[in-house]
Amino acid sequence: MSDPLSRRTFLGRLAALGAVAPTLLTACGGGDGADSLVVEAATCRGYDPASAPIRESLGYVDRSATPGQFCNNCRFYTAPAGAGDRCGLCQVIPGLNGQGPVSPGGYCRSWAAAPAPA
Repeated sequence: MSDPLSRRTFLGRLAALGAVAPTLLTACGGGDGADSLVVEAATCRGYDPASAPIRESLGYVDRSATPGQFCNNCRFYTAPAGAGDRCGLCQVIPGLNGQGPVSPGGYCRSWAAAPAPA
C-alpha cells in the first residue's frame, strides 16, 4: 500500500514538470520555436503608422496562431538585412521603404508558402 501524495509533493512535482515541459515538447517536435521569432512590428525600423489599416485588413498579427505558417516562411517575406535587425520586410504591407516591417513569427491572410530552395 502506498502513501498518499502530499499537497507539497504534488505542487513540487507540478512545478518541476512545468519547468521542463517546453523543452520536452520542442525536443519531441511539439514546439516550433516561433516565440523566439516574435517581434512587435511597430517597434521596427521603417514602420509606417499609416499602414495600420492595411495590416488590420490583412489580419496581420505579430505572433502567428496558425501552425507552420509564419512570415519568415512566406513567399512575400524578405529576411532582415542587417545583423542587428530583428524584423523582416513584407512585399504586401507598405512601409516607409516600400515594404513594411513584420515580425518573423507573424502571420496574415496573404500568407503563401515560400518556394522550396533550389
